[in-house]
Formats: sequence, C-alpha cells, structure tokens
Amino acid sequence: MRGSTAGLGDTLTSGSRAHSALLEFADVLFASVVVAPAVVTYWKSTWSLMDLYVLTEDPVSSAAVCAAFGLCFGLAFCVFQTQLSEYLRPDRSRLTYYVLSRTYTYVAGVACVGGWRGVWNLLNECTGDSARTLLSTTVAATLSLAALRTLRNICAAPFAIAVDSPQDYFDVPTMFRTVSKIQVEIKVSSEEA
Repeated sequence: MRGSTAGLGDTLTSGSRAHSALLEFADVLFASVVVAPAVVTYWKSTWSLMDLYVLTEDPVSSAAVCAAFGLCFGLAFCVFQTQLSEYLRPDRSRLTYYVLSRTYTYVAGVACVGGWRGVWNLLNECTGDSARTLLSTTVAATLSLAALRTLRNICAAPFAIAVDSPQDYFDVPTMFRTVSKIQVEIKVSSEEA
C-alpha cells in the first residue's frame, strides 16, 4: 500500500503508537467506505458498457476482443512505464502532462476491466459455469501463482491503495522483488550526486 496515507505516515513516525494505530484505522475505514464502493461502481459500469457496445452479436468475439485489448495495453503500460516517466513530466509541460496522464489513466482503467471481462467471459463461454469448473479453475490458477511465487500480487483494489505523485505517476506498483538495470543506474547516479 505504497503511499496510502499520502505521506502522513512518514511525518508521524516519531508519534505515539496510539496515533499510528488511529491513522491506520482511518486509512482502512476510508478504503472500505469510500474507495471500495467507488472501485466497484467503476468496474460494474465499465463492464456493463462493454456488454452493451463491444460486438454484442457474438459473445466469444466480444470476450476475445476485450481480453486482447486489455492484456495488450496492460502489458504495454508495464513495459513502457520507465519511458513514460522520463518523457511525461510536469516540469516539462504541465498541460501536456495533465492531458496525457489523465488519458493514460482512462485507457489503463478500461484496459484493466476489459482484460478481466474478456478472460472471465471466455472462461464462461468455453468451460461453462458449473461448480466443478469454478473449483478446478480457481485451484489451477492459485497453484500456478504459487509456483511462480507471485501469489502475493493478487492483493489489489479496493483494499490496496497506491497514491500517485507526479514523480511516480506511470510506475505500476507490483510486489515482484526484482530491480531493473535502469533502476540500479538511477539509484547509483542519485547517490553520487
């Protein structure tokens, strides 16, 4: 939950445990009461709009198009996050940064919902929706994530909140424990300065 308290946690480290506990409780309450319903509303409305407008005559084609769109854009945003962070900065042009960062957010949100909708509907169309299919799919997916040591990455919205700042707006937070060559070079150059 990178930055979920908007930097308040850093300023309160010297405070009492009760104060930190209160801040953590307020954070969880805000996530549960405000953020969770907003996320669910966004997902439901976007999913419903895709049901209405994406190739409505053929459910398999609709699901395939949504899955391809969502997965391709999601992958592209992850691959190019460093380049986006380098070239789109508010200190270069505030208007360009504002317009393109909000467009990025909109497209990333639709791509995320589209990817999930596509895969979900493809599973329903190709395997059915029996309890046995649901159980076997869930077990297979969980075992695959555990084998790849990525099970911890399933913690997501509405209870994992990442607050963006202009410096890390395009960084996609993951729980992979890897460091890229570019990140090492940036860290070394910032330590030398």
